Amino acid sequence: MMERTPLHEQHRLAGAKLIDFAGWDMPIQYSGVIDEYQTVRNRVGLFDVSHMGRLGISGTGAGAFLQRMTTNDVMKLAVGQAQYSMVCNGHGGIKDDIFVYRTGLHDYLLCVNASNRIKILDWLRQHPGNDEGWTIEDRTAAVAQIAIQGPLSTTVLGSLMEDDLGTLKLHHFRESRVASLGCLVARTGYTGEPGYEINVPSDEAPVLWNRLLERGRAQGIKPAGLGARDLLRLDMGYLLYGNDIDEETTPLEAGAEWTISWNKGDFVGSQALLRQRQTGPTRHLVGLELLEKAVPRHGCKIVSKRTSEPIGEVTSGNLSPLLQKGIGLGYVPFDYKEAGTEILIDIRGKLVPARIVKPPFYRKPKR
Repeated sequence: MMERTPLHEQHRLAGAKLIDFAGWDMPIQYSGVIDEYQTVRNRVGLFDVSHMGRLGISGTGAGAFLQRMTTNDVMKLAVGQAQYSMVCNGHGGIKDDIFVYRTGLHDYLLCVNASNRIKILDWLRQHPGNDEGWTIEDRTAAVAQIAIQGPLSTTVLGSLMEDDLGTLKLHHFRESRVASLGCLVARTGYTGEPGYEINVPSDEAPVLWNRLLERGRAQGIKPAGLGARDLLRLDMGYLLYGNDIDEETTPLEAGAEWTISWNKGDFVGSQALLRQRQTGPTRHLVGLELLEKAVPRHGCKIVSKRTSEPIGEVTSGNLSPLLQKGIGLGYVPFDYKEAGTEILIDIRGKLVPARIVKPPFYRKPKR
């Protein structure tokens, strides 16, 4: 039986098309993927992301433990700050890409991918090390997560908050009251638009969801599903676990070396990553754009234009509704990683010309 978020009934009543996503019964779309995508790019959309895992780690040893188990520098976080990071295995392969929130002096919240929640829980529990005084708690069932994203998200959410949302900086969060409900409001998201992610007790999530939809009606707010979310993140070149990264890929190969703090001391996977840094990775994740109207999909072969031989595979791909061109991500050998390099994409036996580009594919125009 699939798991359901606290907002499942709201999705059903709204006529959402529900699918199995990492064992959760989740909305793939409501009004339509393209309509929802355009709503988030131009106005404001509402996502249920309660399927994401939320793990609380607390105690005097929590910071030191996370410093050892993640790639980024947890000690740089002040209370109220968040950072994107990776959890790696001993070979430097990515077990998950996560967000770390410092919620107190000795308290942290990890947001992990739904498909990896149990794996990461087990991994952390298997590596107690010498750190003392920390405990881990799975809060996924107790806390729902709602994302409000788009150019008008600050207007809608701010009108329901008791304090000034405009002072909240990117990758910061605060405890606040939204529609009179106690929430944790974070200025984070995975769409490339201004936006926020709101943690709220699960039993209060339907009330908050409905209030946000009511308050945002004048701004054209709409609920959005996983289909729109995937298009939005691909526009930005953001990584999708299981497609673009997994335990066989490293942060260096995935173009995410910026998530690694080399000066903080040893962490799980650091020695393998340091060796790869010294020798250089043999393959790189790159962006690619098609030069003819076609749609690259996960698994399509990337072919060398010089040799006509396969050199990699598309890991994520689609037709960008805004750019009206096929875009994607994929791993290629070192010699092909430079922007402007011409390649071919094998789409059902047809070799479609393409070129390597540097993400993001979509850059928001200055207003």
